[in-house]
Amino acid sequence: MRKRTFNFDGSEGAAAMLGIILHHYADIAFPRGGSECAAASREAVLSIVATLKQAEFIELSRRQRPMLRSAVKWFYIDSEYASPNDPMFLTLTNKLQ
Repeated sequence: MRKRTFNFDGSEGAAAMLGIILHHYADIAFPRGGSECAAASREAVLSIVATLKQAEFIELSRRQRPMLRSAVKWFYIDSEYASPNDPMFLTLTNKLQ
C-alpha cells in the first residue's frame, strides 16, 4: 500500500516561497465569498501556508500535491508575480515531484 503522505523539504527558502505562492493562489482560485466547497478548499490551502511558516520540513497529503504543482505553475507561468526563469521555479518543481 502506498504511503498517503509525502515529505516536503522546504529548505533553501522553498517553504517561505511556497507559502507566498499559496497565499496568492488561495486569493485567486478560492476567493472569499465563494461556495462552501471553495471556502473549504481555501481554508485547506491557508492551513498549509500556516504549517509552512512553522517548519521547513512538513508532511503533506499526496492528494494535495497536484494542487501545489498547479499553484507553482500558475505563479511562475500564468501570473504577473514572477517569471519561469526564476531559479526557485525549478527548485519548487523538483521538490514537488
